[in-house]
Amino acid sequence: MKKQLLIAAVAATMATASIADVSITGSGKLNFTNTDTTASSDGTTVAGSTANAFSTDLILQVVGKNGDTSVHFKEEFNDANGTDGMNTKNAYMKSKIGDVNVQAGSWYSADSLLANGTGGDGKFSADYTFEGVKVQFEDANANGNSSFTLSGEVAGVTLSHEFFVNDNTDTKISGSVAGLDLAYRAYDVDTASGTTQDKESFEASYTINGITLDYANVNVDSTGTTTSDAFFGTQATAVGDMTGVGVKTDLAGNTVQLRSYTINPTNAAGSTDDDYIKMIVTRPLASGSTFEMTYTDKNAGAATIADTETLDLELSVKF
Repeated sequence: MKKQLLIAAVAATMATASIADVSITGSGKLNFTNTDTTASSDGTTVAGSTANAFSTDLILQVVGKNGDTSVHFKEEFNDANGTDGMNTKNAYMKSKIGDVNVQAGSWYSADSLLANGTGGDGKFSADYTFEGVKVQFEDANANGNSSFTLSGEVAGVTLSHEFFVNDNTDTKISGSVAGLDLAYRAYDVDTASGTTQDKESFEASYTINGITLDYANVNVDSTGTTTSDAFFGTQATAVGDMTGVGVKTDLAGNTVQLRSYTINPTNAAGSTDDDYIKMIVTRPLASGSTFEMTYTDKNAGAATIADTETLDLELSVKF
C-alpha cells in the first residue's frame, strides 16, 4: 500500500511539472444590438427600418513555455456576421538566439487610430537591444512587407521609426508632459496612388479630479482612406479624416464615457462629414462578468445616407 501511495505521489508530481508552464486564458462576449435607421433625407435612397441581432465572440488562448522558448495560440469563434466562423488569430513561436529575440508564425497587429489590427501568415521578427536602442527586423511571405525599426526612450519620450523595403516609413512618438499624455504617428508613403496615401494621427489625454479628457485626430492626404478602431470605434469600411473629443469618469460604480466626433466617409471632393455622439457605460457584476452599454447616434452628412441610432448591450467575461 505504501508503494502504491508513493508511486501515485511521484506520478502526481511529474504530471504537475509537465503542465506547470502551460497557461490557458480566454474571454467571451454576448451582444444584443438594436439598430434604428431613419429614412434618408432625399426620401428615396434608404427607407427607415429596425433590426435586432444577437452575436457571440469567444476567444481561447494557450501558451506553452519551456525556458526561453514559448508557443502561442489564439483561437476565436465569432458569429457577428450571421455565420459561424473560426479564426486563428495568433499561432507563433518565440525564442532567443543568444541575445536576439526571434518570433515566427502568424499574428495580428495592434489596433490603432490609423488602422484595425490585421493578421498575416509566414511572418518573422528578430530584435536586439543595444545601449537602450532596439533594432528590429520584420518580414513576411507577402512581398514588400520587410522592414527595419529603430526604437527607444529619450527623457521619458518613446520614439520609433520603421523603414519599409518599398521606402514607406512609419514614425511614432509618445510621452507625457505635466500629466498630459501625447501620442503622434505619421505613415509616409513613397509613391502615393489611389487610396494609398500619407496619413497621420494625434492623441491627447489629461486626467484631473478623476475626470479624463481625450482628443483624437486623423488626417489623410488627398482621397486616401484609413480604417480605425480605438477611439472612433470599428469602421466596417475605410474612411477618411476623423476628429473627436471625449470625457470619461467613474459614477456610482460605473465607468461612463461620452464622445463626440466627425468622420469623413471618403475624403472625396464635395463629401460631407458624418457626426457621431456616443455614450459608453461599463459596470462589473458580482458574477465576475462585465456589463457594457454603448449608444451611438449617427447623423449622416449626405442626403442619400440614412441616420442611425444603435444600442449595443454586451455581457463579457475574462478568465
